[in-house]
Amino acid sequence: MKTVYVLGAGFSVEAGAPTQAAILREAFNLYKDSSHNFESVRFEEFISFLREQLNVTDSGFSDIDLEDIFTPLDRCLAESSQFRGISLDKIMKVRESVFYVVGRTLQLLLNRTNKSKDYIDHFANHITNLSSVRAGIAYKRSDPVSVISTNWDILLDNSIYKSLLANKQYDGVVDYCCYISSKDEGDATVTPGLEKLGQGGFNVKLLKLHGSLNWLQCPRCARLYAKFFEKEAMHSFEHATSCRHCDRNFPEEMGKHLLAQNLIMPTYLKNLSNPQYRIIWQNAGIEISEADKIVFIGYSLPQADFEMRQLLSRMTRKNAKIHVVDYLSDENSEALKRHWLKFFGGREITFNFDGAKSFVNSL
Repeated sequence: MKTVYVLGAGFSVEAGAPTQAAILREAFNLYKDSSHNFESVRFEEFISFLREQLNVTDSGFSDIDLEDIFTPLDRCLAESSQFRGISLDKIMKVRESVFYVVGRTLQLLLNRTNKSKDYIDHFANHITNLSSVRAGIAYKRSDPVSVISTNWDILLDNSIYKSLLANKQYDGVVDYCCYISSKDEGDATVTPGLEKLGQGGFNVKLLKLHGSLNWLQCPRCARLYAKFFEKEAMHSFEHATSCRHCDRNFPEEMGKHLLAQNLIMPTYLKNLSNPQYRIIWQNAGIEISEADKIVFIGYSLPQADFEMRQLLSRMTRKNAKIHVVDYLSDENSEALKRHWLKFFGGREITFNFDGAKSFVNSL
């Protein structure tokens, strides 16, 4: 029996991560605490865009949806059109500043939280132990679990990585199910999953549909670089590095292949043309199609996430069992049940409204 876990923002909330709806509110709270929490130029550019182009009042800054910021910017970039007098070059800078504010907010909140991440460690140990049966040539006949995440944070990534290192019997890797390279050239612990399987080890599959804060990408060869326990996407703003492979292959252009973040932002115009994301989404569809049971933890199946909805609609087996884990009171549960039942039709669906932490600790 194969179980696929689908994680949303609610999975990490009890460990200190904000929900998407709370990110901007938290950003302005952090800025009020100390303007030094952010690069002043980028934050002021972000605020100026809200005031001047989106016509948002200062009192409404915390209430605006991220989709209403990124979608018009992405539309203008796609059509090479201006946005209320802003040139294309300026639009790119504004978009980068908004991303910076979002990413920096996540970084600060996760670094400062005193909430326990033990349940995430427990979940990581659970799925790593299940995945370990694939070692040797057993992967050809055993594939019990995978995780699909819509989150940028690296709480689970780090916990799986830590679990792999802690057990000397393990010879496994975190497998993002795409072409990955280690940020540090000598780091053999970051290896593509297929390569590790070929060596007789095993892979713990973690497919991050919207990217990850520990990823950087080369604009020339499109390789993804990863490093655990480091939010490389944020470090790139201060300490840009060049793709070592392209520097080696094209020495006449040494240092010009600057790695950059490649997160998919909240927008109604998600661009999935990036070759790495195309591989991740294709593999996510395969994982869903093989699942006997799909467990959604902290994921709300929003209407705006139509790419995920169409993937689930196309690839979920008719006899797949669905289990939904969320955190809400009994009086609010009926509407949520109808929401899920409407989408999955006649499939067997069960619910747990005690939250991610309670569910994970029961595994």
